Amino acid sequence: MGGKPLSALQLVSWPRDDLSFEILSEVLNGGLEIMNQAGCTIIGGHSIDDKEPKYGFAVTGIIEENIYRKTNIQEGDILYLTKPLGSGIISSAIKKNIASKDAINEVTGLMTTLNDKGLQLASEMGANAITDVTGFGLLGHLIEMIGESDLSVNLFSNKIPVLKYAEQYLEQGIYPSGSKRNLEAVREHIQFNKDDESVVNLISDAQTSGGLLFSSPKNTSEYIDTLCQKIGIEVWEIGNIVSKYKNKVNIIKS
Repeated sequence: MGGKPLSALQLVSWPRDDLSFEILSEVLNGGLEIMNQAGCTIIGGHSIDDKEPKYGFAVTGIIEENIYRKTNIQEGDILYLTKPLGSGIISSAIKKNIASKDAINEVTGLMTTLNDKGLQLASEMGANAITDVTGFGLLGHLIEMIGESDLSVNLFSNKIPVLKYAEQYLEQGIYPSGSKRNLEAVREHIQFNKDDESVVNLISDAQTSGGLLFSSPKNTSEYIDTLCQKIGIEVWEIGNIVSKYKNKVNIIKS
């Protein structure tokens, strides 16, 4: 973690008989717009005919400063999250054709926001460890950060940011199968009160283009408001790193 993108190859799989090239053109333009925001040049690509649409990049970049390793957490660190959770749940609602326009706009705005400002904030706060929150959900990636160390985490259930419509759809029973598998995979490593069961579902939700999860020394927290204002980003303090518990993640109220 900590690289700067320089160039990218575009990779496209497209069902040419089912989706028009006009739609593909919009996809390509969207990719170009985001790459321009990231300061990354698209230098070519490859496309194939496929039954399902797929789109992505193979990116080349450099690391000029720190290489941030996700397992370098330290006792006493504060844990921060740079984007709200819930994109997996809303995406499922979209697939079921029940998502409202506001919900679609909410999750689209989240997923098209780059993590460059989050990385800048983490760097200026002297982060010890950073990971992105994607397919394994916040809990899965957090447990990866802890690894085989003797450390554990207090995760504050009342401070974890969640997209408004994600909570609404979860109450309606919308929950992706991937998120269910995430929860089963981490269940033996977590401890929580029954009152926090819905929160546990949310923090297991598989994310697309989620935010950064990083830990930084406790003494840097006094600068966070000033740094957030300077960089133009919102961040949430969601827990801390301790060594007194057997369970890897203890979900509690702060």
